[in-house]
This record gives sequence, structure tokens and C-alpha cells, in this order.
Amino acid sequence: MHCIASQLVKNTNGPRIRVLLGSNTPQESFSSTWTWAAVISLIGLVVSIGFTIYKLRKRKKAEDAERLKPDYNLLDEVAVVLGKLADLPAQKADLSALNELRTRVKQAERRSPDLRFDDIVARIDVYQKAVLPDCFGKKLTSRRITVEELLELSRQQGAALTEIRVACDAVQLEIDSRTT
Repeated sequence: MHCIASQLVKNTNGPRIRVLLGSNTPQESFSSTWTWAAVISLIGLVVSIGFTIYKLRKRKKAEDAERLKPDYNLLDEVAVVLGKLADLPAQKADLSALNELRTRVKQAERRSPDLRFDDIVARIDVYQKAVLPDCFGKKLTSRRITVEELLELSRQQGAALTEIRVACDAVQLEIDSRTT
């Protein structure tokens, strides 16, 4: 009797289970070729989406590189002027090229506020405060200024030049990291 009851439960619950699983047909009639085609199509879709994302990122980096190239070249010009200023005791008359570049760096700051151009401008301002007074040779011989004061200003100039170079290098490295 027990066998007949279990057979009866199997026969009545079998179709209900198949309906709950979403299929009225037995599993043997399911085609395995359809699943392979779906897997291959899915892999192709994932690869094409990945390739599209890669191309979009590459295009954005190329656009950023084109947009930031003038700023990068401007920082190269600043480095050249700083090299010239490092070779001489800078006076106010020697700062005309640096003042022009400072203005251009401020414009670059407005174009790209996320880059640290403001740091470069601030360090140029510090350098301009450390310039030697005009005709410092005459003032030194007439004892209106001491050698210690001139040496201190010269040290401040050297430190400010180094700080400007470091700030320029930091911005150029940031540009490089965004464009490569």
C-alpha cells in the first residue's frame, strides 16, 4: 500500500513542479546548441562593450592632452625663464618676462582650476618679494644696505626659484598622468 501511495504522490506533484520551474516540457527536449550560441553571443557582447569603453577613454585622454598641451608648454617656458633668473641676482627690471608668464599662468588657472596653477602663481609672488633692490651695488658701497641683508634676499630668491620649479614639475606630472 505504501508503494501505491508514493507513486500517486509522484504522479500528481510532477506536473506541478514542472509548472513552478517554468517549463511544461521535459528537460530532455531542451537543445544544448541554443545555450552555446547564447554563451558565445554574450561573450561577444561583453568584448564589444569593453572595446567601446576602451576607445571612449582613449579618445577622452587624447582630447585632454590636446587641451592641456599649451599649459604644459607654458610651464616649460617658466622653467626656461627661471633658469635664466637663477644665473643672476634678480632685480625688478629683470622680472618683466616672469611677470608676463605669471599672467599667462593665471589664465591657465582659470582654464583648468582643478590643476595647481594657483600654487605656481603664489610662489612667483613670493619670489618677486625677494628681489634685490635697484642699484644694490651702489647701496652696498654707500652702506645703506648690509651684506647680510643682500645675502638673505639672495637665499630667499634661490629658495623661491626651487619652490616654483617644484610646483611646475608637480603640475606637469599631473598633466602627464591625465593624458597618458
